[in-house]
Amino acid sequence: MKYLIRAVKYFFYFAILTTAIVYALILIGAVEGGIENIFEDGYNSLYKIAIFFAIVAAVYPKFGFVTRKLETEADWDTVKVAAKAYFQEKPFKVESEGTDSISFRRRDPIGRLTKMCEDRITISRTENGYSMEGLRKDVFLYATGVEIKINN
Repeated sequence: MKYLIRAVKYFFYFAILTTAIVYALILIGAVEGGIENIFEDGYNSLYKIAIFFAIVAAVYPKFGFVTRKLETEADWDTVKVAAKAYFQEKPFKVESEGTDSISFRRRDPIGRLTKMCEDRITISRTENGYSMEGLRKDVFLYATGVEIKINN
């Protein structure tokens, strides 16, 4: 279900972004008039664009979100304390804390909106260690920092 919600969000994100770009081009005079003048097939192009957006939005969550194993031998309490300290230095705050996981969200509303409220990073205890889950870019950016904080 989470995958479907993400795909729908990205479809609308792409549609809104493209609409804003086309509107901006019309406002600055880079293109003239309406849809018939902007796109080769006029309004029929909108269906083709929507199909393209649907395909990209359906695939993007598969590649845009990852789970990465954290390389550490520390106990869960050490991991939680170190992760909290690390993310407090970053633009994140603790969203929720459970017995086997802790999740962080961005503090700033602009940052949350640019990521379409898909800014959650979750650190979980697994059978064979710990894992970090979230947006690919964020996970790869912050996982190393968390590992350094935990292991030092």
